[in-house]
Amino acid sequence: MKKILLIDYDYPEGGPKTVAANLMRSALAKKYEFKVISINNKAATLHYHPLKAIKFLRYYIKRINAEKADIAYIRGLEYVGFLMTLAAWISNVRSTILVVHGSSWDIKGNSLRQIFLKYIIEPIEVCLADKVYTVCQAEQKTAKCLRFARKNANIGTIYNSFPTVDYESILPGKLRSMLHIPPEKIIVSIVGRVTERKGHRYVIEALHKMHSPDFVFVIIGDGEFVEKYRRECADDIKDGRLFILGSRNNVYELFRDTDIFLFPTLNENHSMALLEAVAMRCATVVTNVGGNIETIENGVSGVVIEPANADEIIKGLMSLHNKKTREKLASRAYDYCRLAFSEEKTISKLNELFSSLPAASTRKERKK
Repeated sequence: MKKILLIDYDYPEGGPKTVAANLMRSALAKKYEFKVISINNKAATLHYHPLKAIKFLRYYIKRINAEKADIAYIRGLEYVGFLMTLAAWISNVRSTILVVHGSSWDIKGNSLRQIFLKYIIEPIEVCLADKVYTVCQAEQKTAKCLRFARKNANIGTIYNSFPTVDYESILPGKLRSMLHIPPEKIIVSIVGRVTERKGHRYVIEALHKMHSPDFVFVIIGDGEFVEKYRRECADDIKDGRLFILGSRNNVYELFRDTDIFLFPTLNENHSMALLEAVAMRCATVVTNVGGNIETIENGVSGVVIEPANADEIIKGLMSLHNKKTREKLASRAYDYCRLAFSEEKTISKLNELFSSLPAASTRKERKK
């Protein structure tokens, strides 16, 4: 049985954590031995300091070597992803798989930091990997660093799998009851890390510009801007137009009462939050970025809007004011996603990938 190390940040919540948990619960867990190696979130403060980088490398090389694994399965690019890929390459694992669920190419601008990441760090990281894939097709075009993949190393796209949640077993009413939201109000939920790239500022702007009293906004998730928005929107919170809940581990129960899932992100790959909302039959308003439009078709299975635009958010929400329209689009999204991103498809592709890589050998043998 091959041993596979799942390497990523120690996320308290969010898509990457869900993906890892789903993998360890899947049928693959009977065929492969999975072991999680979490990257301390403090690693984000390395700031390209060479001594800190060396210390980081030594620590994780030692941890990886101790596991005597066959494959290192690393999620993420940027600087810390590069260090982890380098640590795996130096270690005693036979093969390294790099999963790209976002890159520096997703972010507009060319600061010195971005230039360093785009043109030096991420190309080297991709080159070090034995196999690399993206979780949406859009990233194959966006992440220019993929050009530096070894011959036949870039295997294309493997989507995140659609959640297998028992919708009928989750009773409605918990969110409305908890927040005392009347049944006639339309609940708009925004789920995910509250960071600049997730676009919450445009939701706040839309809330302040929106005249309809029918919509109630619920922001779920932690992040650097939570307290800022709580201060800025104190009156809206007091009036019951906005609720900022912070992190929650019962997202399916909250989605059960959600009428519209609003996803205002400025860049995205294949979002688990979006898939979870679709699985819970929420109507969706998503931005025209990355994997969003591989999941939702505008006017057919949801509403697609331009990013960074409060007026677009208002227009998108108003187009879903009618309950029958919401139900029709939500049903189409569910029917499409459960087939297009089925767990069977994802597991089959991952099994093919894992089985194609050789079992453990020494570092010396690998480099021959």
